[in-house]
Amino acid sequence: MKKFGYVLTTSNTNLGRKLGKMSGVASGFQSKVSLSDEHNTVPLSDVRSRQALNLSCGGKMTVMVEGLDEEAAVAALQNYVVSSM
Repeated sequence: MKKFGYVLTTSNTNLGRKLGKMSGVASGFQSKVSLSDEHNTVPLSDVRSRQALNLSCGGKMTVMVEGLDEEAAVAALQNYVVSSM
């Protein structure tokens, strides 16, 4: 399993849309991708579960990737997060 953390800098109103686009990036890989806040971990692909996370501007998000192509998935997701969030 590979993981990385990121402190969110995007506004809360755009966060749902950006997480949806992030899910699109992850869908190009076989690896399973999860997001976590300080208390919960949910699959990135599950919209309802993502809404339950306490993610907001200034908060820390952790992305966990597990699978055969996790190296490539982490690189693509990190690139997306840094450039968009």
